[in-house]
Amino acid sequence: DYSVLEVGQRLQVESGGVYYAAEVVAVSTNKKRANAPVKVHYRGYTEADDEFVGAARIRSKALAATASQGAKAAKGDGKPRAEQKFEMGYWGIRGLGSVLRMVFEYKEAKYTDVKYSGEGVDPPKGGKWFQEAKPKIQEMNPLANLPYIIDGDTCVCQTNAILTHLSKRFRLGNGAKTRLMNEQLLCEVYDVRNGQIDLVYQFKNVNRTKDEFEKSAAALCDKPPFDKFEAWFEKYGTDYLTGKTPDTADFHLWEMFDQVTILAERVGKPGALDKYPKCKAFHSRFRALPTLQKYFASDDYKLPINNSLMTTAWFA
Repeated sequence: DYSVLEVGQRLQVESGGVYYAAEVVAVSTNKKRANAPVKVHYRGYTEADDEFVGAARIRSKALAATASQGAKAAKGDGKPRAEQKFEMGYWGIRGLGSVLRMVFEYKEAKYTDVKYSGEGVDPPKGGKWFQEAKPKIQEMNPLANLPYIIDGDTCVCQTNAILTHLSKRFRLGNGAKTRLMNEQLLCEVYDVRNGQIDLVYQFKNVNRTKDEFEKSAAALCDKPPFDKFEAWFEKYGTDYLTGKTPDTADFHLWEMFDQVTILAERVGKPGALDKYPKCKAFHSRFRALPTLQKYFASDDYKLPINNSLMTTAWFA
């Protein structure tokens, strides 16, 4: 009985498997909203995050009796509530895919990880993606590209758009005021990634020979492009980029720190983060997050870093 709820009443609402503090904005009597008639506002977030929810996602003493009856009814009809599940698609490498995998693992979300390779189709380079999967994804989203995620009926492409979506979907970060910070940082980290792409892939014509690559890699490891991030941590003094807990930019930044650390070891330049003590501390702190230990122990963490399936990569 939703009539027991009043505008402004505080409650907890589940989103992405986690309960958040919220308050009632409105209770709709429209039959079209019968399954989710309660409009809620998440405290600390903007109105853009307001949404309609039903009793199954609400924790409230006022609805306790109704929720109990609903649970008994659901148990009696023999139809278990469907688990929230995502699909992600990317090449069978770390690359950008590792960032998404870590977000899902951190939130302990149910997801299917579709890893594409160049095998099984002629011509072999990326055949299964380009000839089989991409046309199907284009039906959902004309911007079809790797990576993509499917969240219910929504298909999101382009890495930063995906990470922005997941940040909101899982209510990551440290409140609405930090969202703009996270979005800026996503762009800044992607600039670092683009520099890595220029470094490692032959088709970019930046490093045309192995000797050129080794010289460029050594120079990068001597002075990685991390000055801005060190200054950021210095200015805000937080454990993670936007506060006490990670947002999606943290996952991509950690991946870039880790890739450069591995590259430095391979080219005989260990200690790439030594000149950046706050970045180094972040790298260690993030690596110790409890829900990510399963990922770090998995084969996914041991995947090639870059894509030698499609083209020659100096660093894979």
